[in-house]
Amino acid sequence: MVTEFKSFWQQLNDLKKRAIDLNSRFSQSAQKLQNDGTPLPETLVEELAAYRRDFDRLRVEIQEFTAPQVAQLSVVTLEDLERLLLKTEVAKIRAWHHSIDLGCGVITPGGGQTFSPRSEQRIGLPENLAGMTVLDVGAWDGFYSFASEKRGAKRVLATDSFVWQSPMFGKGGFELARTVLNSQVEDMEIDVLELSPEKVGVFDLVLFLGVLYHMRHPLLALDRVFSVTGKQLILETHVDMLDCQRPALAFYPRAELNNDATNWFGPNALAVQGMLESAGFRDIKIVNTSPVSGASARMVFHAWR
Repeated sequence: MVTEFKSFWQQLNDLKKRAIDLNSRFSQSAQKLQNDGTPLPETLVEELAAYRRDFDRLRVEIQEFTAPQVAQLSVVTLEDLERLLLKTEVAKIRAWHHSIDLGCGVITPGGGQTFSPRSEQRIGLPENLAGMTVLDVGAWDGFYSFASEKRGAKRVLATDSFVWQSPMFGKGGFELARTVLNSQVEDMEIDVLELSPEKVGVFDLVLFLGVLYHMRHPLLALDRVFSVTGKQLILETHVDMLDCQRPALAFYPRAELNNDATNWFGPNALAVQGMLESAGFRDIKIVNTSPVSGASARMVFHAWR
């Protein structure tokens, strides 16, 4: 994220605070004027004039900074200015995976189609995470990390390596969303197979969403995930061979699944349950199934230690 954006964003937030303060003081002064004729303080009038000058200056600077396709948007209020700046920064991100509401009517154009509260409900994310710690493995743009924080988690760690270190995707979306949402979500660039209590800690809730089928070593990946799970795991994955009555995995040696060479395995539900048990999880439940085609689907599993 460019330094200019961070500077503009800070100035916008400062102007917001000044606007709230000025509005409150003007309301109080107007009431006094109405009650006993006390005139408006000259200092307050001067502060309002200074605020307007700062607003106009920042508007010009941001309009010069913004992308041509959005620079002509009408700017009358702070919200207009915020929307203009957000639209410009969102457009700079090469590939959004998550749809994240950044405010002011700006929603990132994620191909993953994540929308609150539907997406959280689909994976069965608890409504109340107060006092809990959450690890989001393969966080990408961080939709579920920020959703966990919003639901009260006292600490959230977002991890990724493949996406964040990729020249095609990168970490820009996550960093922009974290700044705009004023989020305290932590981040660590680490591969799934490197997860351990020593490196990341142990978390009450671990999210392992849309990652398992990308693993060339799925059992080893689940072993690593189990090692950092203190209580519960929420796993979402592509599943295949659902017509097979015994645990089985479809192997995609090339790019058979969605023309994506990073997709390796499509386990069926019995295989996912068996692998979770092998890793050490107990009380495994299927909480959601979304059919895709034929014998394949997307499934959400909840498992506990």
